[in-house]
Amino acid sequence: MIDRGDGPEAEILVNLPDAPSATMLASALNGILLQRITAERHLSAVLDGAPDPVRAAVGGVLPTLMAAASEDPAASRVARQLPTIGDEGFLQFPTTNCPGRCEFCGTCRDDCAACPACADGECEICLPAILTPRTAAVLGHALAILADEAYDYIYRTGLCRDGQPGPLGAVLPCIADLDEWFLRRYARTFDDLSSDLQIGRYPTPTCTAEEIALDLAIQDAERLYSDEDELVTDLEASLPASKADYNWNTLQDVLFQDKDYEGLLSHRFPIETGEAEAWFEEFGNVPPRDRHRGFRR
Repeated sequence: MIDRGDGPEAEILVNLPDAPSATMLASALNGILLQRITAERHLSAVLDGAPDPVRAAVGGVLPTLMAAASEDPAASRVARQLPTIGDEGFLQFPTTNCPGRCEFCGTCRDDCAACPACADGECEICLPAILTPRTAAVLGHALAILADEAYDYIYRTGLCRDGQPGPLGAVLPCIADLDEWFLRRYARTFDDLSSDLQIGRYPTPTCTAEEIALDLAIQDAERLYSDEDELVTDLEASLPASKADYNWNTLQDVLFQDKDYEGLLSHRFPIETGEAEAWFEEFGNVPPRDRHRGFRR
């Protein structure tokens, strides 16, 4: 779809010999727009062996899609509604970063388990995956239950019916007395990060409130993994295993720009409204959220 000044129109990008090829290419390009972790690998696989005109046309539109993904929060709104071809949800996360034909250590198989170079950490290409399907599933569950607890506190329902913060600590003491508008936006941060996981991209905080929500979720995901064996078994039942599963320290190291927010996690006294509002100020170096998104509750 392109707008040359007279409104959006559909234009042919490439001509392909069959519908499945076109569908797979469209899905790969939507993955670029949605910033899925495996999007570039998927696109390379789709274009492998494609005619030169197809590769040239896709190469021409790719910078536009990548710019839209980074700069226009509304650009992914339609792409989110389109079906994904192949793996969905947490299955979109890799079990390994090995490309299968590594130029350094040769052809790795079975998650690089039999590769001595990967075992010794000598290969900088086949590094362990940061976020695997099983890790994403447990983290996604933690985000969901923390969101529910935050919403329960706002509406005095469920675990927070008595108006007290819940046992998981989703609502920090320093913001517990703030108004409903603030708390609803705060509760939504858990859902926003969860939606990142659902479309196969890193849960990247766009503001301080999301940093706090993600840190709490990683802590609770680690607790779930340690204490809730049956729950974790159910969550991981249909997901492939990886030697990089459940590396919570790696998530803490990689998913945050800095740890300036950490003092707020243990801050016991109420903070002023103006200071709290700063929690939602967008970081300038990551794509912002769609301002027109709604609330789950």
